[in-house]
Amino acid sequence: MQTEQVVQRIEAALPGAEVSVEGEDCSFSVVVLSPEFAGLPVVKRQQKVLAAFSTELQTGELHALTVKAHTPEEWKSFQQAGLTQIEM
Repeated sequence: MQTEQVVQRIEAALPGAEVSVEGEDCSFSVVVLSPEFAGLPVVKRQQKVLAAFSTELQTGELHALTVKAHTPEEWKSFQQAGLTQIEM
């Protein structure tokens, strides 16, 4: 997969989300910011993102997808506290 394909797939699954992608070929790390994550545990947030890639993960076209999923408010508070490691 291409980086742009990963972004498009996540944006289609979570309209209005901000997406940052690192990686190439079949292994990516993503940071996804969406208000839809409010009140959801980490696992449910990750499942929402991973669901957009179920076929690719099953076939091996996408081997690994690391997901960091936060609300925009959480991300802002992380930045203010100096806790972010990946820039958006």
